[in-house]
Amino acid sequence: MRIDLVYTAFRLNPTFDQRQLNLSRIRNLAASLPGLLQDESVTWTLVEQTGCNSPSACQPFFHGFVVYVAKHYTAASSRAEVDSLTRKLRILEKKKPKTAKKTQGKKVPCNLPFSRFTVRQMARRLHRTYQCAQRAPQIVRFQLTVDAKGNTQQVRLQPTTGAPFCQAELEEALRQSVTFTSGFPINRRMFAFQVKGAVRLPMGPFQVFGKPDLAITNFALTDSAARLYRVFLKKKNKRDYCEARMTKAGELLASTDTTAATEPPLPADANVVNQVMRRHPEWTKEVVVTDVTGSMFPYTYDLLAWLQLNTLQDEKTFVFFNDGNDTPDKQKKVGKTGGLYHVRTDSYEATKNKLIEAMKGGGGGDAPENDIEAVLYARQLTSDSTDVILIADNYTFPRDTKLLKNTTAHVRIILCGVHDYINPKYLALARKHGFSLHTIEGDILDLSKLLDGQVITIQGQQYQVTKDGFRLIQKT
Repeated sequence: MRIDLVYTAFRLNPTFDQRQLNLSRIRNLAASLPGLLQDESVTWTLVEQTGCNSPSACQPFFHGFVVYVAKHYTAASSRAEVDSLTRKLRILEKKKPKTAKKTQGKKVPCNLPFSRFTVRQMARRLHRTYQCAQRAPQIVRFQLTVDAKGNTQQVRLQPTTGAPFCQAELEEALRQSVTFTSGFPINRRMFAFQVKGAVRLPMGPFQVFGKPDLAITNFALTDSAARLYRVFLKKKNKRDYCEARMTKAGELLASTDTTAATEPPLPADANVVNQVMRRHPEWTKEVVVTDVTGSMFPYTYDLLAWLQLNTLQDEKTFVFFNDGNDTPDKQKKVGKTGGLYHVRTDSYEATKNKLIEAMKGGGGGDAPENDIEAVLYARQLTSDSTDVILIADNYTFPRDTKLLKNTTAHVRIILCGVHDYINPKYLALARKHGFSLHTIEGDILDLSKLLDGQVITIQGQQYQVTKDGFRLIQKT
């Protein structure tokens, strides 16, 4: 469940305390719904509207709470999803190449992201914007993450020497100077992308003659789009252009579009399991623990699709959990919820059958799940030295984390459904126990080294470390 408190920023009296009013409104709501503030599955969001500057202009704006209630999953709903899962897997099996020969894929239209400025003009803007007293000669590489509308979401710098420069000022100057008016246009759609380049410091004063001190070296799709298309950057007559071809996954998705009218669209990170596993081929001996409740359907398909296309070399232990086999929510006990299914095999078919058995057993019910019960169960099935891969829902935090009190397990958590920000509770869990987090965009390691009060940026969002965990302080 998510609850948004929506209000307007305008205040007639400069001394008016909006925070106290918000707290009062939340208390009034909680008074009519006992236990609401203690429910850890509820995500609270403040939405401040800034589109009015007088009482009469603000009056039509909505003021109040907006409640988003997640679908309640049961064994019956899981059976429908099992039917969909098996249908898609049959299609995938038919599409699976019979030999190792690679095909180019269908060619689709492609253009480079649009900008109002040439690279030389961007270099001039950067020279005017970047003000720094440090003059040490050096090359600083950068990477910008840009959304599908052309808005820069994140700037990362990678110095090539230890020479000093003004990092924060250069990040902001690049954000203002290297700009785009669109996403990456491919196959009549716009996609988020990454642009890489380099800056030569100190910059020359005019940026008119010779090569500019700013260079764009590469464009690339983000992982979620790269699942669908392969992009090739080319040059002809000194002009850059691109070609794009559909991947096997893209062709498969296009071929199954007939289900779009009856099934919800896939989330942007629907192939996060595949992407993380490909990033880490060294994860060969870990036991895999997977949430197969209703909200995780796209990701269970992704896991099976990855297994179907990547033959297991050795036996691997899989544990699937459904949060209690449809046990009523009020009867679920921490550490004894049940709904655990395991198989040790090197067979895709055996893994698929056990996963489907777990899905048919129950849909999950309430939002919090029994992830840690499943992790500890997996530890009983394997040696204590075996690491655990936990495939978990970013928006449903485990109800049973207190079971980790005496464990020494190292857990790699693949977070599914990270659409805008990482659940701060998972950051706190990883910091407390030395776990690592993995999303479609990258890996988050060494959180246990952070100090209280420290502010960090993770995948475009800012968090502050507190004594109780993490606090999301800037949501872009």
